[in-house]
Amino acid sequence: MTHPIPGAAAGNQVLIGVAWGVGAATAHSFVPIAVRLLHHIPAIELVFFRNLIGLVILLGIIAWRGVRFWQTNRLGFHLQRNFLNFAGMWMWFAGLAFLPIAKAVALHFTVPLMVVVLAVFFLRERPGFVRIACTLIGFGGVLVILRPGAVPIGPAAFLVLGSALSYAGVAIYTRSLGKTDHPTTTTFYYQFNLTVFAGISMLIGWIMAVKFPGTGVPLSWFDWVTPNLADVPALLLLAISGTVAPYCLVRAFVHTEATIVEPIEYLRLPITAGIAYLVFNQTTDLWVWVGAAIIAGSTYYMTIYEAKQIDQP
Repeated sequence: MTHPIPGAAAGNQVLIGVAWGVGAATAHSFVPIAVRLLHHIPAIELVFFRNLIGLVILLGIIAWRGVRFWQTNRLGFHLQRNFLNFAGMWMWFAGLAFLPIAKAVALHFTVPLMVVVLAVFFLRERPGFVRIACTLIGFGGVLVILRPGAVPIGPAAFLVLGSALSYAGVAIYTRSLGKTDHPTTTTFYYQFNLTVFAGISMLIGWIMAVKFPGTGVPLSWFDWVTPNLADVPALLLLAISGTVAPYCLVRAFVHTEATIVEPIEYLRLPITAGIAYLVFNQTTDLWVWVGAAIIAGSTYYMTIYEAKQIDQP
């Protein structure tokens, strides 16, 4: 017989999910910094190295558990999720090469808005007025940062928007997987699948660019660039932060709903902007911080409101 979760315990689950979400946002903030440090390496190669190194680190940490961590009854579901993840990561890394970091991150904040819509259709979640309003207010904060026209709607912007749509789909898959598979299992397949997808894509892309130049596939997208010793710290930063972030995100989805977790990603902006200033001396204007305050405020209010609603008898 299933017993209902007491209100206080359910409220704690929301707060635990939020804590994991904050951890994911912090780890995610280091990814664009590492990508910019490695701008001379093609995006697809960065996807390959990011997941290969992350996979080795992950296997080293969980080897003591034996082979049980890769046991799943939902392999096809993992493959679908990770194909979207691969597409999203490739477009994200490619877009970062052409847009200012803070602007790219702000444009990527369309993910939570897309997740709210997708969660209604695919997860049958029914977000209340406050959650929808806070999400829209948060998106309004993104518009304050971008100020229509400040970011040209060119190929780079479309790459970032395409990445956002892919990641929104990933969030829907992750929420479902969180009900059946351990986060370690999900993270393992995430790292393994993306390593394989990136390796195959590099090979196919190189063959198309070299053997069939008439297809219009640029060789620069797939040409191999051997990293030098100076690239190692940035590659490790990319792999470690990129591995920790999705693990935290999976744990967050285990404890609470996608439409609560995703807006927490708004915190990436002030964190990333601060790091970009320290590392690259990239400054941001007043409107970026005004928008960030709107985003953080709406996310904080939504989290506290949802936790109080669950705590009520």
